[in-house]
Amino acid sequence: MVQTIDVIENLLRMGKPLTALRFLKQFVKDNSKLMRNDEECETVKKIVMAFPSLNDESWRYFVPQPQKEEIEYLIQKVKECLPIS
Repeated sequence: MVQTIDVIENLLRMGKPLTALRFLKQFVKDNSKLMRNDEECETVKKIVMAFPSLNDESWRYFVPQPQKEEIEYLIQKVKECLPIS
């Protein structure tokens, strides 16, 4: 269980964007009941949960890798939807 979003941001900075996405997916899954129920946050939750759970080495064989900026944007949206202190 990923307890803070800082871990996910650090993975992204370390050059592990797909591992960061996998952890983000688990984070959203673990905290989905805390997310606001507005339309934007529901959409963010659906987008995150739709990502396959692949590691950085396997991803390139199956689907195109998202850009770092796209992952950063998604992390920011999750932060906005969750009451993180």
